Amino acid sequence: MCATPSATSVSNRIPELKWPLIACLYLTQGIPFGLAMEALPSLLRHQGADLAALSWLPLVSLPWVVKFCWAPVVDNHWCQRLGRRRSWILTMQSIIALILVVTMMLNLQQGSLGWLIALSALASLASATQDIATDALVAEQFQPNHLSSANAIQVAGAMIGFFYGGSLFLVAYTQFGETAALCLVLLPVIVSLGLMAYWREPEPFPEPRPKKQQASLLQFLISGKHAWALMAAAFLSAATVVGGHGLSRLMLVDAGWQLDQIGLVGMIGGAITITLGCGAGAWLVARLGPWRAFFLGIVCSGLATSVWAYLALGRSPVSLTAVWPATTLASFGAGCTSVAVMTAAMHYTHARHQAGTDMTIVQSSRDLGEMAASSSLIALSAALGYAGGFAIGIVLTILTLAMIPILLRSRSN
Repeated sequence: MCATPSATSVSNRIPELKWPLIACLYLTQGIPFGLAMEALPSLLRHQGADLAALSWLPLVSLPWVVKFCWAPVVDNHWCQRLGRRRSWILTMQSIIALILVVTMMLNLQQGSLGWLIALSALASLASATQDIATDALVAEQFQPNHLSSANAIQVAGAMIGFFYGGSLFLVAYTQFGETAALCLVLLPVIVSLGLMAYWREPEPFPEPRPKKQQASLLQFLISGKHAWALMAAAFLSAATVVGGHGLSRLMLVDAGWQLDQIGLVGMIGGAITITLGCGAGAWLVARLGPWRAFFLGIVCSGLATSVWAYLALGRSPVSLTAVWPATTLASFGAGCTSVAVMTAAMHYTHARHQAGTDMTIVQSSRDLGEMAASSSLIALSAALGYAGGFAIGIVLTILTLAMIPILLRSRSN
């Protein structure tokens, strides 16, 4: 076995590589998601694929919700020669690259739908597993004062990756053809793989590790009140953001808006999330602390939900004058709260021995909150109307804000 590089020699490479490295990692993790959730459904439906068959594609996101189940495996097992986090990231990146190459060998046609769903599911599993190791790498290798910026890159990178694998792929497919579009998608994966292959990771633990340091879900759950409060904050904040964001698109459809207008609102909202939500959110987290920034983001999301609730009552036309402020508030709130809660989670896990497991539990709580609120609020709106659905979103905002004093008290215990 080759000798592991010393921490001193490795640290010389960290400043020059860490920012572009994590940017590429988070971006490439979003690419398979965008490809499966946006590009393939649109492309195959355009070819006449049955909606019932396409309904299986959203299920490829399931590994992101349940990845906490195998997070302890990622924390506890690795190749010492490659590094604790690097060995998993290199493997998962290679799998994603191989899947894209295999996809090039298939025709993106209805007849290949079964293979495409299987490959998308495997790519989702690989990117979700890579995310466990990437979050742990950031929590372990970055100084606490850099975590807010790193988490801004996390949220923005994943969103850009989603658009890259979705909207940009569709544009490239239309303009240049299938092979060129897939090569364009493969390019950042290759760049990311090259950066990770060059970087060398310090070994945080001597081998063999003591039994008491083995990562487990139980270790997080019994670690204290702050761990449970983090999970609750992640769950409720995601549910709050969905409450003011997800229903709005459906309401615009029912209000008679054209699909291209709704798409434009979504694209600009995404740009606001990346620039203001993540960029300004990271600045606020660094200066105010994660929970004050979290409070501000939740308040903005709640105000956006209140605007949508007012519009849903029918007392004012659903016009651009009201939609743009609501979209701006919701988009900023989504980015700011995500950066804040994940930065707080990384601060908590920074000195712990199972950063991958801890971060994944918090992230899965956030994803579960988003998924649960998205489906339940739509169902409740069908029974209560849009105004009732948005009213429940306002209640979620109040519950989330009530978590902040609990978080601050639990942190000090």
